[in-house]
Amino acid sequence: GAKFPMLDGAAHSQEASTAFIEDGSFLRLKTLRLGYTVPQSTLDKVKIKSLRLYIQATNLFTITKYKGLDPELDSSGMSMGVDQGSWPTARQITFGVTLGL
Repeated sequence: GAKFPMLDGAAHSQEASTAFIEDGSFLRLKTLRLGYTVPQSTLDKVKIKSLRLYIQATNLFTITKYKGLDPELDSSGMSMGVDQGSWPTARQITFGVTLGL
């Protein structure tokens, strides 16, 4: 009834174990970009050809029951699917203006 495997000096206790496998499924909103193009009728009054305003957000949220820091693991190489303790990707919010004169 132990929760974790026993670690002793024996070689077999140091081998890979399924004791720490957990569900790594997740839902993440990776990138969202919203923009607004100002109508040409409004821009004609101030003699501007085009004006677009936007906001972009990256890594807004992640929904998961995974206990590690980030459920998105390396999917290639020798450590495929092994959580190496990487930090979650930072959330970024960008505001922008595209102006055509």
